[in-house]
Amino acid sequence: MTIIITAGLCMTTMPVTYCNDPADPQVRERMREEWSKESLEHEKQVAGREVVKARWAWENELHATQLREWEQERIQHERELKERARREEEERQRLGLFWGHVETHECKTYGTREYTAVLMNLPANLNWERRFGACRATPLEVHGIAQMPKSCEDRGHGVITGRWEIEYEPDCNTNWSWYKVQGCTSHGSGKRRIEHYMENLPKGGDWREFCATTPARFHGMEFSGAQECYQWNYGTYGLWEIDDINC
Repeated sequence: MTIIITAGLCMTTMPVTYCNDPADPQVRERMREEWSKESLEHEKQVAGREVVKARWAWENELHATQLREWEQERIQHERELKERARREEEERQRLGLFWGHVETHECKTYGTREYTAVLMNLPANLNWERRFGACRATPLEVHGIAQMPKSCEDRGHGVITGRWEIEYEPDCNTNWSWYKVQGCTSHGSGKRRIEHYMENLPKGGDWREFCATTPARFHGMEFSGAQECYQWNYGTYGLWEIDDINC
């Protein structure tokens, strides 16, 4: 009983060195074991961090290598495109190609009309790739501006047609007329709905395309087209939702 009380007093009231005397072989052994465990745990943590750092370095180097390869591929692709364009232009000039049978078609979007034409002086012995190359390299002058075709089509029997979507066509201009405030979209939304009626839709024109591409200006703001479109009673309407603190 006296031993137990003494040990308790040693742990609670006496200095630590009195209870854990380094001169005691058992104490020294216990301390060495604890230090050994701590040292081993530290070495494990250091080794783990080194593994993570090595993996990060490997991943960074792999990513950098991929970026260099992609950049080289991009440069090579651009070089090939330029070389092909040069060859196509030389062949076009050599053959004296030009566009004939130019035709205008319906309006496609706001201010834009479709044009088509037939490539003339095209030798019958040219293969598919060279025919399309000649089409891509031959410009058509419209409104004083030389424009390359948007697409080419092989019509058979040596006939190649080009297609353009030409901008600044005044007959293809739609416009917004009367203006109507539809009210808040919902209470607390901070949004108000505005409606416009669209006029001058060309015959055969896609009302959705024209509604989405006809510019609008109101409340000091500019829009490239309506945010939403709908038709009612043969009319086309555009809708916008604008910020309004009163909503």
